[in-house]
Amino acid sequence: MIATGQRRRVDVHDDRGSVTVWAISATVACVLIIGLVIDGGTMLRARSDAFALASSAARAGAQELDSASAVQGLTVLDPVAAERAALDYLAAHGATGTVAVTDETITVTVTSATSLQLLRLAGAETASFTATSTVNIVKVELP
Repeated sequence: MIATGQRRRVDVHDDRGSVTVWAISATVACVLIIGLVIDGGTMLRARSDAFALASSAARAGAQELDSASAVQGLTVLDPVAAERAALDYLAAHGATGTVAVTDETITVTVTSATSLQLLRLAGAETASFTATSTVNIVKVELP
């Protein structure tokens, strides 16, 4: 009880609960940063894998030379066989893509996606990547 003539002391600068708000904010920020690190690594790996897959498929297609031209000593791709070889390589690795073939060049474009783990909390479900690789065939002359 407060006696007559005494005032109840009220602290105007009451900061109870402010540490809780700060701790929650810091925790959320840390989870998002960890999500960026984990999912960022996942995205970098998926991007690297897409480029490796496109390059390997292009090299597989570049092995398909036109037989008639090869007999004459020319290096010309068989466009149908080269495209089929590149698409077969992609299919064997569970990927899809497009292939463009000219006489001496094959270009493979692969689109891949990866699922994100922690960044789903921020609304990002997947990340997509497009990788393109071009292989030029050359005739190697012996010295």
